[in-house]
Amino acid sequence: MKREKAIAVGNRAGIVEWANAAWSRVTGYAVEDAVAKPIADVLGLAGIDRDVIDFVQLRFERGEPCEIELPIETPDGEPRHIHVCVESLRDRHGEVSHFAAIAWDVTDERVGHEAAQAAAPRPQVLEPRDDPDEAPGLDLESADLSGFVSEVVAHRSGARPLRTAFDLDLAEALPPVKLDRARLAATLTGLLDDAVDAIGSEWGTVSISTGLAHNDAVFVSPTYPRNCLLRGLSNARYAYAEIHDTGLPVDRTVVDVLSAHERPETAVGRAARLAAARTLLRAHGGELRLDADPGFGTRVILLLPC
Repeated sequence: MKREKAIAVGNRAGIVEWANAAWSRVTGYAVEDAVAKPIADVLGLAGIDRDVIDFVQLRFERGEPCEIELPIETPDGEPRHIHVCVESLRDRHGEVSHFAAIAWDVTDERVGHEAAQAAAPRPQVLEPRDDPDEAPGLDLESADLSGFVSEVVAHRSGARPLRTAFDLDLAEALPPVKLDRARLAATLTGLLDDAVDAIGSEWGTVSISTGLAHNDAVFVSPTYPRNCLLRGLSNARYAYAEIHDTGLPVDRTVVDVLSAHERPETAVGRAARLAAARTLLRAHGGELRLDADPGFGTRVILLLPC
């Protein structure tokens, strides 16, 4: 069956100028609720987080594409998931003049995916622990995640090609986390090495950021143009470290297998290190999330309860 797509077009000021009839069927909101209004107000009306709205607006202002899955609520209270692609349109001088947003309903796919994940058997060794103090073999200490990440990056001994830039965006005053400094530092260093290797001799950037993330909320990345919805976490709040590289992405099958809470069969190289990192994070009571797409690179999110 052909998927119905809602389309909205707006101007440089962010005001929606036109929307097709499918807009009301996909989003649940009437066309007149969108036209001649700021797109930020339209998104806010659907209950979308301010951070997500700011992310979409920033991408538009930069003239960069944006692709995101959003949980929304219709006027009658029905929860839906919509997939949105936003493209900047340029005038004959090459300046951003308008945006085009294309959205379609992915509620059924999301519900089916979550049901499959819930039904999938999970090896006990990979289950996150409610209390990291009870995890065997971990030498835990309280630490500021931003400071820890900064130290690891500063002491990383691996070679960095001249064309590879490191970009740090570390949050201040994060709640402390409990971590095994030596083991997590080795894991983080390995992930950074993999990110550098993925870029190789090409021009590229490894972006490292930290901040707070919450269960059942959209994770807004400062660098990766596709956001994700954090679901199924055992804690309400986490401190995160995100590593995003602009190199060749991890194979999609590795992403799918790790997302299904499994370990890749005969995993080697980067896939094996990602699986090992997830196991270590789960021993800390945390989690690892992975995304990879051609043109976007690879994004690894390390989550630790705080």
